[in-house]
Amino acid sequence: MAQYNKDTQDFIANNKTLFETVMIADRDGEVAHPTSPLAVSIHTPSYGGVDVTSKNRMKVSNYQTVFFNTFQFGKETDVWDEQATNGASAVHNSTTNNVDMEVTATAGSKIVRQSCNVMRYIPGRVSTLTTSIRLGEPVAGIRKRVGLFDENNGIFFELDGEVYSVVVRSSVTGSVVEDRVARDDWNGDKMDGTGPSGLLADVTKQQILSIEYEWYGAGQVKVGFTMNGITHFIHTFNHANVNALPWASTPFVPHRLELENLTGGQAGPTYLYQGSVSVISDGDSERIGVPMSSMTSLVGTGMPLVNTFYPVISIRLKSSALNGIAIPSSFQVSTTDNTTLFYNVVRNATITGGVWADHPDSNSFVQIHQYTGDAAVISGGTVVDAGAIPSGHGGQVVFDQTVAYQISRGNLGTTSDTYTIAVASSGANKDAIAAITWIEQR
Repeated sequence: MAQYNKDTQDFIANNKTLFETVMIADRDGEVAHPTSPLAVSIHTPSYGGVDVTSKNRMKVSNYQTVFFNTFQFGKETDVWDEQATNGASAVHNSTTNNVDMEVTATAGSKIVRQSCNVMRYIPGRVSTLTTSIRLGEPVAGIRKRVGLFDENNGIFFELDGEVYSVVVRSSVTGSVVEDRVARDDWNGDKMDGTGPSGLLADVTKQQILSIEYEWYGAGQVKVGFTMNGITHFIHTFNHANVNALPWASTPFVPHRLELENLTGGQAGPTYLYQGSVSVISDGDSERIGVPMSSMTSLVGTGMPLVNTFYPVISIRLKSSALNGIAIPSSFQVSTTDNTTLFYNVVRNATITGGVWADHPDSNSFVQIHQYTGDAAVISGGTVVDAGAIPSGHGGQVVFDQTVAYQISRGNLGTTSDTYTIAVASSGANKDAIAAITWIEQR
């Protein structure tokens, strides 16, 4: 405590004032320093930055979850895409509620699992992937990757044989280039017992991988593991004032896992275990984007048969914008004589008739499929919403804002899913008119 002389109305002169200093001790009672394995959580930008953004602001905002999956009842084939070659496989483990990815001892055996959606990203907000994984014992010739990436861009953690690396992949130069940093060169906690945490990561145990990132082209990327309630960052990629070009072409990439046998000849199958996952974005829930809409011709789509569903309008991503974020928000249907209608919203239906065309606004990510005039035929697909619109009650339907209606992709991101508004009428020989509105995040 500082000592104060009330007579002179000042502190004790000649630098003799005493001040009480509070110092932090580690678990052994020694004065704490940056390399001490503290028993309590002390977060600073230099050592972890858990509570500080890349702009050195304390994190005080709420966050929204933009993607999650738990694998409680299966592989979630409507959420996850998968590709297996040379005997590789992925099966749902109903005991652990994980997905067990496996490759054989054959060279070229490979299994890839990838979210159908690319992850939403809003500039100015930090986004974080958190996923539970079990990598298993390192095996020579076996490569395992987990992160936010596709064939061209992204961030991932890699175990190649016994080599641990963090990788930023980019196609900004026109070809794919990878900035790969091996464990010896990580600028954070190497998780080998010598780092600030004092922790030794065991890849045969369940781990929580965290990837925190901003884009801007020059944003910061941090990779870490969460243990004992603290995320210990193993490496930080700083790109501002370092790179001449953006660190990746796009932040809109899927969550992806890869397991591959590069050489063959191992004793038996090798595994990578996929657990639950979430992607969060700092800030309150908002739907930030550009509104877009399309309406059918007022001539209408023919519905010759009573109580029979006909496709009226469909949307999908352009082949040149498969990483685009397009989220349907509402649609409207009616007949030219205001008949009672029934509607289905169908994902990935098979349609006979009609023509796909780009939206008239060249900025749009979306193509439109209209079925004007003669009746078209719809089959297959998954009905994701359905209902009835009585005569005289208006025809607008607003999509549930809490449901993930974002247009997804299939075949490892190479083809767009489709949404089709199909309509049935209580009367024969009717003509349906429809409009659909969506948000594009650019």
